[in-house]
Amino acid sequence: VEATQPIQVGMSIYIQGVASEHMKRFFVNFEVGHGQGADVAFHFNPRFDGWDKVVLNSKQNGSWGNEERKMSMPFRKGAAFELVFMVLTEHFKVYANGQHLFDFSHRFSAFQRVDLVEIHGDVTLSYVQI
Repeated sequence: VEATQPIQVGMSIYIQGVASEHMKRFFVNFEVGHGQGADVAFHFNPRFDGWDKVVLNSKQNGSWGNEERKMSMPFRKGAAFELVFMVLTEHFKVYANGQHLFDFSHRFSAFQRVDLVEIHGDVTLSYVQI
């Protein structure tokens, strides 16, 4: 989903969807620019791979940073979900189904130039608002 303007502190991004019955993983990327070389200010990646977890990360100048792995899984296969990403001065604040999950500290100032929110993987989206 391309943003009509770069994201700013105080904005919230809403995503509603349904996780696939056979979900392995999906991701939400907050990207600066487009394509393979794009910086990713925030990578949110739930994974069902035996060790159910959510991976948080960022990519700058073509290199991924250190993964933050959260061993709590807010999603269930085949179930509807609601995600809210709040853009705050210090971090992204993530809510799933009305519950605060994680804060992801900004690793570089590129978050102020995010112009693309990419959502990809084993989910069906019903609503996205930036």
